[in-house]
Amino acid sequence: MQDEYGFLPPSVTLGNLDELSREVSLIDEARLYEIRDIAASAADFSIDLLNAELGIYEVLSMLSEALTFGEYPMDAGTPDELKISICRSLSRLSALDRAAFSEAYVSELRSRSHRLTEGDFLPSHTGGELVGYVRNALSDEAYDVFSEELRDPRVRYYSTLRESAVALASGEVDYLLLPIEERGGVRLPTVAELIYRNDFKINSVTPVFGFDAGADMKYALVSRYFKLPQHRHGDDRYVELRIPSGDGSALAELLSVASYYGMSTYRVNTLTFDTEGESITHFSLVLRDGGASLTPLFTYLAVFSPDFVPVGVYKNLE
Repeated sequence: MQDEYGFLPPSVTLGNLDELSREVSLIDEARLYEIRDIAASAADFSIDLLNAELGIYEVLSMLSEALTFGEYPMDAGTPDELKISICRSLSRLSALDRAAFSEAYVSELRSRSHRLTEGDFLPSHTGGELVGYVRNALSDEAYDVFSEELRDPRVRYYSTLRESAVALASGEVDYLLLPIEERGGVRLPTVAELIYRNDFKINSVTPVFGFDAGADMKYALVSRYFKLPQHRHGDDRYVELRIPSGDGSALAELLSVASYYGMSTYRVNTLTFDTEGESITHFSLVLRDGGASLTPLFTYLAVFSPDFVPVGVYKNLE
């Protein structure tokens, strides 16, 4: 169909699509009620175990072994030429069912007086505030920013990044200040490997520009534990995850789930490390939160993607 300005879809077809959208919304509504029924049953199963002080990962692991949302059958009358497209749609529906379940499960537990929080999924530690780093003009600038987030910071200087990493891994210092990104958002491979090898956690990130404002690098404050940033209205928080590369399907599903939760993709990278003579590749995914709790996301990951490794939850301090 055309008018004087070019192509226009047929108005009758657009009307049909709108009507189909209304029908889909009713189906989605009915499906969500069924998912919530499963979440309620799962919460009933979980509550006694959690009250008996089983860890959340143990409980969710038990759930994941038997949890199912059906077979996602395709109608027998689906034309052959549409089967691949319908199969793709059902696959996406499966991912969204998992996201909806995780969100409903957290809500059902809360209604039973058991409140899951982000901290339940992330090892945290409130210890000292001794910060180690290799001193130069840029790291001093970064320390000035990070020290404002700490109550009583103290400093210990080191000659090399590896020496400072050994100090953090051994508990000699509580935090480590590392240059993490060059101009353009490129992660420094040496630092990425230090974080990976030692299972360090990123607590905060800040840009630094130097005396002449030409450096444009980012520094990270890392530790052996998570330090969840206070969530104030208008803040952007970031969650960084490392997941096995596999065939990429886990990443594709996770991106759909993150979008369902109102999050946006900030960065996706691949990281390859040599371990015992074998190269192992991971996806490094950074998501920007949508202003809501990260608890449903961590619940989803624990149940449906247990090989994930949380690397950091942080604000990008400006």
